[in-house]
Amino acid sequence: MLSNLPHRPPFVFLTSLLSLKPGHSGSGEWHVSGHEDFFRGHFPGDPIVPGVLITEALAQLSGLASATDSSSPATARLAHVDVKFLESVRPPAVIRLNSAVRGVLGSLTMCDVTAQVGFTVVARGSLTLAISEVSK
Repeated sequence: MLSNLPHRPPFVFLTSLLSLKPGHSGSGEWHVSGHEDFFRGHFPGDPIVPGVLITEALAQLSGLASATDSSSPATARLAHVDVKFLESVRPPAVIRLNSAVRGVLGSLTMCDVTAQVGFTVVARGSLTLAISEVSK
């Protein structure tokens, strides 16, 4: 399923897909070791996972969850973000990502998203994706 993402390393932030119900929901994980290159410049000596990358991981998961056919890739472009960050994430960490499709209007899909580390919710909100199917 991760191969259906239009992204490639080093810009894939989903380590594993835990569940996927196409057109409805998905959950996955991003394993952050602390050795990723972006930590060299993001608060050196006190690394914090950038919120924009947590948002991107949620968007990648939401793109997979929004696809109505799990066997075909889709290109989802982020159209709107409303995510609040409740806690900082410091490596090493396993960030559990969840996305649930709230509604669809034409090519726009709104998803409710959360990110958590352990039992602590670190981010929550909604993302709107503009989705277009692409051929294999």
